Amino acid sequence: MKIFCKRNITIYTILVLLAVIALFEFGFCNVQAVHQVLHNEEIIYNFSLCRIVFYFIFIVLYCVFKNKFLEVAEETYNSKPKRIITYITIIIAAIFSGWVFYSTSKLGTDFIRIGTVRIIIALLTTLFVIYISKDISKNIIVAACTFGIVFTFTTDYNHAIDEKKHFMSALNVSFLNFDYINNPITDTEIAKIPHLTRYVSIDEWLENNYTPSISSDVNMEDTPSTPANYKPIIYALPAVGIAIARVLNGSIVDMYILGRIMNLCLYTFLVYIAIKILPFKKNIFFVVAFIPYMLLLAASYSADGICLGTIYIFVAYCLKIYKESETISLKQFLILAALFVVMLIGKGVGYLPIGILVFMLPLVKTIKNNKKYWPIMITCGILFVIIGTVFVIYMKNTNLSSEGDSRGAAGINSIEQLNAILTDPVLDIKVAINHVLDTLVNFNWLKTLQQEVFFKDYSEQSIFVMLFVIFFIALTEDDYNFKIKDKIILILGFLLPFGMTSVILYLSFTPVRALHIDGYQARYIFPILPLVLCCLSSDKIKATRGENRNLNIAITSGIFLVIGLLELASM
Repeated sequence: MKIFCKRNITIYTILVLLAVIALFEFGFCNVQAVHQVLHNEEIIYNFSLCRIVFYFIFIVLYCVFKNKFLEVAEETYNSKPKRIITYITIIIAAIFSGWVFYSTSKLGTDFIRIGTVRIIIALLTTLFVIYISKDISKNIIVAACTFGIVFTFTTDYNHAIDEKKHFMSALNVSFLNFDYINNPITDTEIAKIPHLTRYVSIDEWLENNYTPSISSDVNMEDTPSTPANYKPIIYALPAVGIAIARVLNGSIVDMYILGRIMNLCLYTFLVYIAIKILPFKKNIFFVVAFIPYMLLLAASYSADGICLGTIYIFVAYCLKIYKESETISLKQFLILAALFVVMLIGKGVGYLPIGILVFMLPLVKTIKNNKKYWPIMITCGILFVIIGTVFVIYMKNTNLSSEGDSRGAAGINSIEQLNAILTDPVLDIKVAINHVLDTLVNFNWLKTLQQEVFFKDYSEQSIFVMLFVIFFIALTEDDYNFKIKDKIILILGFLLPFGMTSVILYLSFTPVRALHIDGYQARYIFPILPLVLCCLSSDKIKATRGENRNLNIAITSGIFLVIGLLELASM
């Protein structure tokens, strides 16, 4: 009898999903009721129509799309290592779940919730291993639907990466207030949620259905609680999640989690499209997109997920034209221009220099062979320059001020800083050298790719191994090796945005004439990191590519995600 057939996998999946739903509903959302049952006290149950509706939707979505994943999942079981890994994972998950259940059943509510999260991680890990396959694009969806979902409810609420600011923007958009920069609104009850609230401390905002307490009296001096300065379109999908939860009488936490889920869905969709477009080097983009810290940000209200996704799509389309086209058609030109504009929505001018990748494309040959399109191309080019110039001037006038970023240190003056940059080249060189030493060649900076504020005590060890694995994957991802000229452009595609984002922080976040740039976080290189990694493989290095390479890389990424989630879920 074949154990891993479609029928058995379907039955097991539905049982796991029902178990996860029950655990989340009772052991996470109604932990007080569980405690009351264990101690023979009066039971108070927090019912949420919002959660019930979405449990049903998740099950329906699985039933509708399961065959698309079951076929590739079943194929992988021709591989003996995959079967062994699956057996081991299921056995470990069962033992681990039993141990956690036994050890937490007699403890307090905090431990019940922690134990519940750990069991959910164990159960969803078995689904990840079962459904992961050689198809990288499907692996994106599998990873997001298993591990990504867990990040949406275990990550600190109002986490350290300005999440409250992003949440307030999404909340404003959900109430159709698009002028939240100048005229923000807030909710007096939601505003009470402290920064860095752990998932074990959310009972107060889980107990009752949300009742709006909207106020325009926003304390603008409390900078972390004011809306983020991004375009409303960035928050459209999280705002829809918040609005749906509100309509379905969900709690404040329900609203918070559903908005996060919608942001995760958008991130998953963007990365999926990018991977489908990419003609090669897909595993490099996959492993970077699913570094635990990146997935954590994508599964919150951060704009980083949209930024990475839109940049990925632009880069993927550039590489697709580079690989498959001898000339650029008018359609490709217009699509490329549109993708570039969409890419700028996420982080503005910071990643503008990624446009240098167009110099990898057959521009000269295109111009020679399409003289009849010259007027259209020249017109589009002029319009693009005009629009880009207006955009840069707008951003300059918006962001440059005598105060700079209010979150920075004392002594910030963006206008004086700009004058210093333009008039003192020696200072520029010193700052540039110090900045490279402080970041790209500094392991203490690189280890923040696995932020200790989230991943606790073993984050440094985790990122060290992770970076080694990513380097190895990039070195052996030789399905295509770039020429030296193209590698130079790719490296510039990394360095120029790195420099541009650094300059922005030097202007807005760093005291005047300081020799070191303040506030430059490692997460800023996530969207551009694959560009330099794509340059590592060479014709001189021959790697043996096994037929299960994509599967093995996905499982390796899954291991790091499990470690990250267990660290995140710990005390």
